[in-house]
Amino acid sequence: MITFDFTQFKNADFVSNFKEDSVRKFIIDPLLDKIGFVLKDDKNPKKLEMKLSEEREADIRIGSNKNIKTRLIPDYTLYVDSKLHCILDAKAAKINIEKGSEAFKQALSYATNFNAHYFALCNGLKFNLFSILGQEVLLELDFMSVEDGQEALLKQYLSTPPHSLRQDIHSKVQRVKKPDSWYLERPLPQAILKPQKQAKARYFGCTAYFTRQSWDIVTQNIKNFTDEGDVVLDPFGGSGVSAIEAMMNGRIGIHTDLNPLSIFMVKALSAKVDCGVLYDLSEEILAEFESLKPQNEKEAKSLLKSAKYYPNTLSEEFGETASQKEQDASLWIPQDELLPKGSDVDSVLGLFTPLQLAELALLRKLIFKHTTPSGNKELRITKRNLRYSLMLAFYNTITLINLTYHNTDRGGPASAITRYYRYRIAPKPDFLDTAKTFRAKIQRVLKGKRELENSPVFYSTYFHPTTRVIKDFKHQLLKARLDEDLSKIDSLLDKTNGEKIFQADATKLKEIEKESIDFIYTDPPYGAKIPYLDLSTMWNAWLDLPVSKEVREKECIEKGSLEKTREEYYDLMKASLKEMYRVLKFNRWLAFVFQHQDPKLWQIIKNSAEEVGFEYVQSIRQSNGQTSFKKRQYSFSVLSGQLIMYFKKVDNPKTRAKQDLGDNFDIIIECARDEIIKNDGATFDEIHDAIMIKAMDEGFLDELSENFSQIMPFVEQRLDFDEKTKKYHIGEFDPHKHMSIPLEVRAHYFITSYCNRCKKEGRPALFDDICLEVIPKLSNGVSPSNDDIRNILDKIAVIVDKKTGEYRLKNKRDKEPSLFEDF
Repeated sequence: MITFDFTQFKNADFVSNFKEDSVRKFIIDPLLDKIGFVLKDDKNPKKLEMKLSEEREADIRIGSNKNIKTRLIPDYTLYVDSKLHCILDAKAAKINIEKGSEAFKQALSYATNFNAHYFALCNGLKFNLFSILGQEVLLELDFMSVEDGQEALLKQYLSTPPHSLRQDIHSKVQRVKKPDSWYLERPLPQAILKPQKQAKARYFGCTAYFTRQSWDIVTQNIKNFTDEGDVVLDPFGGSGVSAIEAMMNGRIGIHTDLNPLSIFMVKALSAKVDCGVLYDLSEEILAEFESLKPQNEKEAKSLLKSAKYYPNTLSEEFGETASQKEQDASLWIPQDELLPKGSDVDSVLGLFTPLQLAELALLRKLIFKHTTPSGNKELRITKRNLRYSLMLAFYNTITLINLTYHNTDRGGPASAITRYYRYRIAPKPDFLDTAKTFRAKIQRVLKGKRELENSPVFYSTYFHPTTRVIKDFKHQLLKARLDEDLSKIDSLLDKTNGEKIFQADATKLKEIEKESIDFIYTDPPYGAKIPYLDLSTMWNAWLDLPVSKEVREKECIEKGSLEKTREEYYDLMKASLKEMYRVLKFNRWLAFVFQHQDPKLWQIIKNSAEEVGFEYVQSIRQSNGQTSFKKRQYSFSVLSGQLIMYFKKVDNPKTRAKQDLGDNFDIIIECARDEIIKNDGATFDEIHDAIMIKAMDEGFLDELSENFSQIMPFVEQRLDFDEKTKKYHIGEFDPHKHMSIPLEVRAHYFITSYCNRCKKEGRPALFDDICLEVIPKLSNGVSPSNDDIRNILDKIAVIVDKKTGEYRLKNKRDKEPSLFEDF
């Protein structure tokens, strides 16, 4: 972009003599000329214009009540479409222009008083561009080592109006749609050796939840399997990493979850607000809170005497919101919901002292008071977004202001709910200051939102309209849609922002059109590991988010408050895979995170996915970042790593027919098998007639007639044909036949092999590594018992270090069993 010889800056004398006028003459002026900026002419306006040394007066406050007038004269004021766009100031080469420097503060004051969207500094060596919102660095261009695309990005920032900048970036990358072959041929991503789970403020300390995928793992998968503008779904959305990272990378993110807390968190984080307004409003609320809060337990109890619960959720999409008159009449407190079995107290209110309860209730009341929707539609949306954002900080505050919060012997302070996955009252709770805690959480929320705001594509994809993906349903709460027939409801209305974030049942994604999703990345619940809805009771009560019994029945967990069996959990997981297959486009991918030590569950998931039509490709071992307390507490029931199972939905006659016929496809296969078994072999005509009669009885004869030519070749592939008798028999590789070698015996073999390899290579055989190494090798079999890897290890190996989970194979002195012993 500039022909200047920047290697001269390697000379210290040259740097010390390269003043502001040289920076303007040799660096900035040629750069702006190349982009297309000309001197502003009000009589003959151009798209890109600039003024040199434009002057404005500004009031600066000194002390508490004294104002002085000063003149502000930046070197360049840049205009786009006759509207002030960016302030640019030149500095000598030896001047520091990084964020926080004196030059930065001066340029920021210029941009603030000129009401510019961006401000920039250039000292000849570097060109730094900042956003006025959050004062975050948008671009650091080092002229000595310019990276690919940086010059183009700088030109785009300086020459594109802010209202269309993100949309412009988003639309340019969608001009050429990738062919199906590109998707099918995607290589599997390599494992990230050291995931940076806590590196992004938009998650760490901002959206606290029980589990979370590391953002960089999710991002790598999204970028690998999708193109810009594609639609990414996570049906077990949790803390929202999949949808947020999709939008951070120019994809359309759809987030669904059964837990209304999950929906609130993602909507609250994504809600677009003016960060300055949010901060000022939070300080206004805290000032009022300090003047009204009870000073001791006695005052708190007095305040709580008139407190009561009444329906008062965040907004109408989550339920009933009380009028301002009702809110002013009495102090709202949460409904005293029952807590799960095993909790130290019976119900929600028992988790708080009277002082904590009164302070939190008062803080919530003030948040609602200062964000009451009013005025036109735009103003009401602004108020709602501010409420969501403030309540996100409030939600994080509740996590610390309760009787489960305490200092631990290892790992610092923590909430017992997220640490032990139980409502455990701390023997010695830590009593934090509510106002200070809320203020700190507001700062966390602001940092998270600034990351989204400073992304060149997040809000363009967040607001990007989508059609023929999500149904035009009316009720946001799942309870109101459970019995609603959405099959005849269209999906023609544009879906923007929060409409892509909604409560849904992963086992019945009726809100999403079939074949409308480009990629699914999901980390589902695992057995009895975490009962999400039960553990969310405290937060859902404070947010007044309802969780009905009908919703709990849909949760894919084992045990929990409804005491679900393992078989019920398996059935729910199978149903969710079936729905994922339905909504995914052909020739696209599913990345399914597996994090359990039981090989039988891995096999059930793999087999279930294949039964609905997916093609299993491979499983990749992946570290999931920081070791959780749950792992340290239960080292043999929780894995510190994970497997990512990759499946493809390939377009061919078999999968097309299977999708069109749904459950009826399995009925057809079973019908053919039954006819063969009943008659000790069956001719083509006999199989054909049996299937037709079955289809007539079951009521899908019309569907069968349309797909019969595609189905029969697949049925025949599973059968053996006898030329002599002209009859078909069940094939040797029929998937319904059990393997002769039990799963335990095969696991014994693979575990022994892995442990021997570790011994030979001089490295420890750790429990987690054994699980992640062996589980993918145990496919194509059915386990006749409930033995898992740990039980098998106990038979053939001895524990060397309980802390690390290191094993070694038994030797002769340990009386090692033979291969088939005990099986």
